[in-house]
Amino acid sequence: MDQTEIQILVFVVTIVILVLVVALVLFFSFFQQKKTALLIEQRETQKRFQEEINKSKLEIQEQALKNISWEIHDNIGQLLSVAKMQLNIVQMTLPEAEKQQVYETGTIVSKSLEELRGLAKSLNPETIKNKGLIDSLELEMERFNRLKVIDASLNVTGNLYNLSNEKEIILFRILQEFCNNTLKYAKAHKLTIHLNFNKNNLEITAEDNGIGFNINDSSKQHGIGLLNIRSRGKLIGAKIDLTSTENIGTKLYISCPK
Repeated sequence: MDQTEIQILVFVVTIVILVLVVALVLFFSFFQQKKTALLIEQRETQKRFQEEINKSKLEIQEQALKNISWEIHDNIGQLLSVAKMQLNIVQMTLPEAEKQQVYETGTIVSKSLEELRGLAKSLNPETIKNKGLIDSLELEMERFNRLKVIDASLNVTGNLYNLSNEKEIILFRILQEFCNNTLKYAKAHKLTIHLNFNKNNLEITAEDNGIGFNINDSSKQHGIGLLNIRSRGKLIGAKIDLTSTENIGTKLYISCPK
């Protein structure tokens, strides 16, 4: 084999090796793309599955709250109304000295009935759909103030617009969860909610001046409530930020796209 044939053989072998290397690189790249696409698809499928689970949970919760609202309004409310009427009848038959006591008892029953009806409205998602987010929050603040355990206020700024029913219900439930945690655990005497309607998003800030807590402590009793807040926010693409400082208070920030 002369020098020319050797050079040709080396050239051919080199070309074959290069072709094999390129083929291997292309095959590996194709395999990686397929693998990456499959992982992305699996993650998206898992994400959609989790979203459906969360939506189903929320639908069940909303239906349960609606049933509780009906139960309070139709059954407990009617019982208290009957009790109030019977007290009025009894009051007319009593001596003047005892009428005052019965009157005071009737007043307590009337206030209890009013509070239960307010609670029933706040639990019923149909009320939120019909009244909208702002009116529903105003009713909630009025209910808190009637309890005389906290000073609750709502401030609204910007050019108002309506969000979808789903977003307004979820935002109301998030704020309701925050407010309930404040009443139960915070030992606060002030609660403020601020809604700022921007062009592309609604910014909401809710804060109290309570004792605060460690948001990373899963042993806290309100840990489940915080999980509900975050999971609800994800369903409507809302950004949720919760901060809390001991002896200063807790602040919830929500940014919900229009």
